[in-house]
Amino acid sequence: MSVARSVVRKVAARGAYTSSQPAESIQPATPNELATVLADRKRFPSPVRAVGANSSTTRCTTASGGTLIDMSGMSRILRLTDSEVTVQPGITLPELAEALAEKGLELAGGFDLAHRSVGGAVCAAGLEAAVPADGGQLATHAQRMKIITAEGRKISVGEKSKDLLSVLRLSYGLLGVIYEVTLRVRPIRGFTVYSKKLEFEEFARTLPQLLAANAGVRLCLLPFRNRVYVEMRRSEGKGTGTRLSWRFRDWACYSALPDLARSMARTVPFRKLRYPLIDGFSEATQGLVSATLSKSGSNSAEQSGRFRKLDLNKRFTYTTWAFPALSFDLVSIAYRNFCTEYYQRTGFRCDMPTIGFRLNEDRSAVLSPSFDGPQFTLSPLCAAAGDWEDFVLEFADFAEAHGGVPLFNQTKGATTELVSRTFSKRLGFFNKVRRQLDPEDRLLNQYFAAYVG
Repeated sequence: MSVARSVVRKVAARGAYTSSQPAESIQPATPNELATVLADRKRFPSPVRAVGANSSTTRCTTASGGTLIDMSGMSRILRLTDSEVTVQPGITLPELAEALAEKGLELAGGFDLAHRSVGGAVCAAGLEAAVPADGGQLATHAQRMKIITAEGRKISVGEKSKDLLSVLRLSYGLLGVIYEVTLRVRPIRGFTVYSKKLEFEEFARTLPQLLAANAGVRLCLLPFRNRVYVEMRRSEGKGTGTRLSWRFRDWACYSALPDLARSMARTVPFRKLRYPLIDGFSEATQGLVSATLSKSGSNSAEQSGRFRKLDLNKRFTYTTWAFPALSFDLVSIAYRNFCTEYYQRTGFRCDMPTIGFRLNEDRSAVLSPSFDGPQFTLSPLCAAAGDWEDFVLEFADFAEAHGGVPLFNQTKGATTELVSRTFSKRLGFFNKVRRQLDPEDRLLNQYFAAYVG
């Protein structure tokens, strides 16, 4: 790796400028107030970036020297029918799921990290254990969107303008600020959860079955135990689960486990003793979740049962890459070997499991990470950061060497060259539309300037 490229990778991975402050911060309550912010360039300088739950792990929402718009003040449900719900973007997925559940309805698809706002989940890529019929991203189910452009104009886009709608989905706030979204809803539908514990080689051999399965697929990988926990969700309607069980599941995996890892980092200085203890607890937790807590459920129970006090940005950090599903058998084994070799060479390893999802092929958004075919994701999680940033850089090199696809809001260390090569003509088309809607780059921050500027 050249010196110049190494510096660029370090800036991207270590989140330079994340601590810089915007010149202005505002929380609009109405679309008109939002339009005023975008139109008034003197009072509200560029770049202008909108945030919801602020769940991104990259610098995609930073507005250094510009204007940060907090959309949490626009969180109302505007209209609801048996097939659609229209909301403001600041409402969170758990809040919306609870309101829909009262009417016997739910969102389609299974959404990880469901503390996100609806606007953020429609604008940015997510990780989903969705069955193939439910698409690959929450944005798939956005039927209409209303945005305010960089010049303060209001635009409404629906299915009659499918090309523009496909560009607005997963547009990362670069085409305008969304102020209203209409999503598909459906009656609550139960799913049954099937779990398996496999060694990595066994998992690689079963990959064709996982690709063909009419089920949502979630993975929990323990490279240092040579274990892969496979969770498949089938829409069989045998039960809808309880909110309590899904809330406890989230607490165990995303609160208790990282708290334990950080505590052991302080109290058990010898890593040869500390890491086996953490791995043992991780395996026991995953076994409990698979065998007892998650035998049945529904999107409604999972999303409305989220552990509300979960603060992912403080409890652990992570980075995510997607990989072509057809070669993931080789990628998964190579990843295990990469983790063990890196630990032997540097003394650093992640102290939490790696989480993965099968992303279904999804062409509903121009910048969809699974536009060219189904993908499997890998998200290494780490609670006690240590030399995490250096690991991120080498993992980015590993991902690039194995056909990795970045997610702009979750991937650290992706190079400009890789993004250009991966998204190719789609990125060019997106940029053409972006220049028409934002000719003066008002919505373009430093992070995205490296990729689409």
